[in-house]
Amino acid sequence: MIVKRYKLTIEYKGTNFSGWQIQPDARTVEGELEAAFARILQLPIDVIGQGRTDAGVHAKGQVAHFDLESDFNPQKLIRGVNSATNRDIFIKSIEEVDQIFHARFDATTRSYQYTVLKYPSPIHSENGWFPGYSLDLNTLIQCSELLIGEHDFDGFSKFNEENYTTLCTVVKSNWSEHENSFMFEIEANRFLRNMVRRLVGTMVEVSKGKILISDFEKILNNQMEAPSTFTAPAKGLVLEKVFYKK
Repeated sequence: MIVKRYKLTIEYKGTNFSGWQIQPDARTVEGELEAAFARILQLPIDVIGQGRTDAGVHAKGQVAHFDLESDFNPQKLIRGVNSATNRDIFIKSIEEVDQIFHARFDATTRSYQYTVLKYPSPIHSENGWFPGYSLDLNTLIQCSELLIGEHDFDGFSKFNEENYTTLCTVVKSNWSEHENSFMFEIEANRFLRNMVRRLVGTMVEVSKGKILISDFEKILNNQMEAPSTFTAPAKGLVLEKVFYKK
């Protein structure tokens, strides 16, 4: 039997998950997906994600792949898996790809979006953060523009012994204002643990006047006298899309 590889695009609400990656005694997106596939196919399936999302972080375009030897109707399989998972997870698409495709290693960039609310909102409380202050858009934009290009984001990340480098190349970084919120969008070749949340939280601190833009630059440049960062809550963060070479 020929082994075929399939690419999945997945949406999920991260509120009730301990992140993407399987963990002992914890509810995770990867764990629920693999359990659903096993129930439908009656055999173990290893779902390989393009990367991890932390506890409470959402995704509109998480990408993963898996291999399968048996013949099956892909669309029928996904309908079955979607019915076997809870309403917090939905596989949006499945497509057969080349055997050399890898969800993680073939990704070129990833994009995230963070929502900061202008006021407490019961409707958006699970996917947005209200920091308790009004924010200055121009200040937020000035901070975000500093992030473009390659930087060492060690000062904006949580230590991870698996990191081979803390250098990341940001190709897009901007804030926009909407009726009920401020939206931060960032796209980069890679992201470190808690990186986006620390960037957002610290930019908000600058906008509130708690620290200066020059302090933000010091953190970005990993200077010894730099102030501490502030980490925004996970609930406002969404993995929007993963990009691959065409």
